[in-house]
Amino acid sequence: MKKANLSRQILYSLLIVFVLLPRSSIAQDSFDLKAAFTYNFAKFTQWPESRLHEKSAWKICFFGNQYRDSFIELANKKLAGQSIAVIQLSETCAIAQCDVVFIDTNSRDLTRRLFLAVDNKPILTVSDISGFAVQGGMIEIIEQDKRLYFNINSKVLEASGLNISSQVLKLALEVKR
Repeated sequence: MKKANLSRQILYSLLIVFVLLPRSSIAQDSFDLKAAFTYNFAKFTQWPESRLHEKSAWKICFFGNQYRDSFIELANKKLAGQSIAVIQLSETCAIAQCDVVFIDTNSRDLTRRLFLAVDNKPILTVSDISGFAVQGGMIEIIEQDKRLYFNINSKVLEASGLNISSQVLKLALEVKR
């Protein structure tokens, strides 16, 4: 019974974020929605026990000035009962401190270095770069018909010690195994 309620909560959260929103919202609030997606992906990720027992704040990092205000809003939220610290990155050398990294299309030239920096580490990677999940990223946010969807690379997630809820996997357009 408890598991069914959690599954419903996950579905409702994600459906509200990307399926039920009107098309005009995506155009106006694309940055906010991508930040909200990133937060929800982190929320429904199964993290290693060692991370769950840490007392430090969750660190959600991002590249791109245009996302600053959207990600700063996440600092008011909690993840697994702990506060969130939001960190804007300009280079990949500081990625090791992050739990989650969002890299936007304008930072595409850093993708290869990002993959090297997070290789087999429990750092969730999210992006709106076309082909991100196929190239080695974990979650790729896609805009189609002025709505947001996502693809997941479960092989990369598992190699890093992370798992994402099966309910989230069911909502993905594509899951690469």
